[in-house]
Amino acid sequence: MQIVKSPHFTDTGSKGRPIDLVVIHTMEMDERGDTAETCAKWFQNPTAKVSAHYCVDNNSEVMCVEEADVAWCAPGANHNGVHIEHAGRARQDKVGWSDVYSQTMLDRSVIIGAGICKRHSIPPTFLLAPDLVAQKRGITTHWQVSRAFGLSSHWDPGVSFPIEEYVLDVKRVLGAIEADPLKDASQYPTLQTGDVGWKVKQAQRLLNHAHQNIPADGKYGIWTFRAVVGFQKHVGLKPTGAIGVATWRALWAHRYLLGDERPGH
Repeated sequence: MQIVKSPHFTDTGSKGRPIDLVVIHTMEMDERGDTAETCAKWFQNPTAKVSAHYCVDNNSEVMCVEEADVAWCAPGANHNGVHIEHAGRARQDKVGWSDVYSQTMLDRSVIIGAGICKRHSIPPTFLLAPDLVAQKRGITTHWQVSRAFGLSSHWDPGVSFPIEEYVLDVKRVLGAIEADPLKDASQYPTLQTGDVGWKVKQAQRLLNHAHQNIPADGKYGIWTFRAVVGFQKHVGLKPTGAIGVATWRALWAHRYLLGDERPGH
C-alpha cells in the first residue's frame, strides 16, 4: 500500500481514539487507473482542508491518514470513524457499480474494510442514520452520517452503491457470517406487490410510523409499493419497492428511535 500523507488531520498523539465506524465515500472523480493517487494528492493541497484514511481505485490503495488519527471527512463521524474513499461518483447507477473497474476496486476495499473491523473489533453490520444517532458500531456511508447529524450535505456513495453486498463480503473475509434473525426467521419474509396477510399489515403500520400514510389493510398494492419506495429513498436503501431484510431492519429502527433522527440534506 502506498502512503501519501495528508497534512489535514487531527493528531491524537499517544492516546489514540476509540474507533467505532467504517465510513464509505466516493471521491467524485472519474474512474481511472490513478484516481486513488490523484485524490491522495488533492488531500495534500493546502486549500483542500479535507482528508480520508484510505483512497482506493481498481489497481491501488493509498493511505493518507493513520487510523489512530482523525481524518477530516464526514462531520459527525470524524472522531470515531475510519474513512475509505472510492473512485467514481455518487450518481452512478447499479450498472456503473457492477462494471469490472468498480468490482475490482470494491474487492480491494473489502479487504481494507475487513482489516479495519478486525483491528478495532467493529461488527460488520450496516448502520442507518438512526443507528448512528444511537451510537452503534459498524459500517456506514457518508450519506447516513449526513442524515444522522445534519452537519454535511454529502450523499455519497449514492443510492445504487452495493452497500449490502459490501458488508456481506466483509463478513465473508472475516468468516463472520452468522444467522440473521430477520433474514432467517419465517416471521420476516420478503414482501412485494401482490402479497396479502398480517405481515403486510404489520409492515404497513411500521411504514405509517415512519411518516407514510397508507391503509393498513394487509394488501400489498400500489400505495404500499409507493410508500416502501419513498421510505427506502428516505433511509438510503435501494428503492426496490420490496421489503427485504434491510428494509425490515430500517422500519424497526424508525419505530424504536422515532424522533431521534435529525433531518438530513
